[in-house]
Amino acid sequence: MEISEEEKIWGFIAWVASIIGAILALVLKPNLKYVKHWAYLSLAFFILILLGWVFLSIVELIIGLIPFIGKQITNILNLLFIAVIIIIWIIGIVKSLSKVYWKPIIIYDLAKYFER
Repeated sequence: MEISEEEKIWGFIAWVASIIGAILALVLKPNLKYVKHWAYLSLAFFILILLGWVFLSIVELIIGLIPFIGKQITNILNLLFIAVIIIIWIIGIVKSLSKVYWKPIIIYDLAKYFER
């Protein structure tokens, strides 16, 4: 099945604008399979970012207690977390504009759970 330009643009909006784009896409284009795919991926990615942030905050509380190097370690962990988010987000942008049904590990599994 051919993916139209409209579907491509809405899939892109769903991914790029995170939760707001995903909700808009699901409300305005609920019958387009490609758009739903990217909207649910975006929602799953947003939830995983929140869960990662909570986990990282707990780890920072524990590691932050280590004298001298605790703060440096937490800064490095924060930078790595942000870098991973940005890399996945950029890959998603490219994939959504390439009309590809991208299935990233964990994100896709969570998206499929929400789509049910």
